[in-house]
Amino acid sequence: MKAYLFSNNRNKVLFTCGMMSALAFALFLFEAVFLHNLSSFGLNWNLFLAWIPVFIVLYMNTQNIFLSKKKTLIYSLLWLLFFPNAPYIITDLVHLSPYKGNSYWHHQIMIYTYAFVSLICGLLSLYWIQKIWTRTFNPRWSIFFTLSSILLSGYGVFLGRIERFNSWDFFTHPMALLKYVLHSFSNSTAILMTVEFSVFIGIAYTILYSLIHLND
Repeated sequence: MKAYLFSNNRNKVLFTCGMMSALAFALFLFEAVFLHNLSSFGLNWNLFLAWIPVFIVLYMNTQNIFLSKKKTLIYSLLWLLFFPNAPYIITDLVHLSPYKGNSYWHHQIMIYTYAFVSLICGLLSLYWIQKIWTRTFNPRWSIFFTLSSILLSGYGVFLGRIERFNSWDFFTHPMALLKYVLHSFSNSTAILMTVEFSVFIGIAYTILYSLIHLND
């Protein structure tokens, strides 16, 4: 029974996130059909990437009874590769600058909708994988993994927005990615974005965690 500890309200949460994702896509379709603008199509791909950590954790939960510590580590590393995609869409607000008037306001709410649901998906997946780590290992290791994930996600946002690396580069260009990572520790932008995004994600996760346990 403990393997499905978060199953009670899971479907409701996933359905709500799905509705918010549908709203984001509807706003994009409005722009594509009535404004004849497809420049924001990439937001849909970014949203799909933000859902991947959720899918990974859901699969891990269904397999939890049969999931060894080794397999948990492997799936967790795969999850960590895609987790930064969740807060990444926040940086797409940079694309607002060319727009004016009603077009500006439409793009603002559209990008925010994509960013909001992506962030929620990421935070939910973090909460669920933390529970898996608590069950598989122990509470101390789950806290360590959670804090490390938050810190690395902040750095991942920097790699994606500034250097244009993505999750697939870990498989397609691993040496180039590793070489850049080793040379980026003295990059002031990398330090700034890593620290500030990590703090933001950490506080956002704390709020989500507190809301989930509000009745406690």
